[in-house]
Amino acid sequence: MASSLRLAALTLVLFAISLCYLSNDDIDKGGKQVSSNRKNRISWQRALGYQECEAYMPKIQLSIGNKAHHPKLLSDICSKFACPRYKALNITGCGFGARHMYGSTWVSTGYDMKDKASSKQAYWDLRKYILGDNDVNERLPMTVPVLTSVYIDLETLQPLDTAYMSFYQPSSSPPTPLNPALSIDPALSIVVYYRAFPGPGYPTEEQKAEEFERLKKAITEAGLPFYPYWMMSASYTRPGYGRQRWEAVYVAQ
Repeated sequence: MASSLRLAALTLVLFAISLCYLSNDDIDKGGKQVSSNRKNRISWQRALGYQECEAYMPKIQLSIGNKAHHPKLLSDICSKFACPRYKALNITGCGFGARHMYGSTWVSTGYDMKDKASSKQAYWDLRKYILGDNDVNERLPMTVPVLTSVYIDLETLQPLDTAYMSFYQPSSSPPTPLNPALSIDPALSIVVYYRAFPGPGYPTEEQKAEEFERLKKAITEAGLPFYPYWMMSASYTRPGYGRQRWEAVYVAQ
């Protein structure tokens, strides 16, 4: 009996000690432990890159065993692939982040929004370009993000038929594409507002639309002007392979 009491007391002490090492990401609102892996634990705020709005939190709480698929850290992605240069900006509000994107260069092509085959062809045309389909037959590194730009008709408020897909180019003077459907496009320095899909996995088209609506609402509630007729999707990871990062993006006015 005494040994059982000592064992119970020791268990309580060890449990109390473990609670001292848990952050808010390890304990849900009911006080239950959610994650015990401190080494690999990443806070949601750090993963997203901004403070999430309370209304959106229930869908992104860490599950037991740290199995929740929060977005992959942008810093981890950009340590392996070339990313456009940017500076994170401090903002008031929740549900989105802000970045100052420095001037950059992109190779782009248009495609038919209503034709999935056209979208796939646009991607492979860009892939062929970096694999050597250019005027110097040079193989170029894969970069991120794969950027998709959609424009909204000011009268109908519906997306225009033609969208544009772009690959970032680290060089300001990349090789010329042999495919006439591709063009080299310089981008000016701009400020963007973004929202990362919280997961799990890669978003469906319906989920992408929902994230754009959330982003638009969050920016509006923060009182910040932006261009609502220019929507950009930024894909930083390969769908279906490990942790994902997809972002909805609007450009600040």
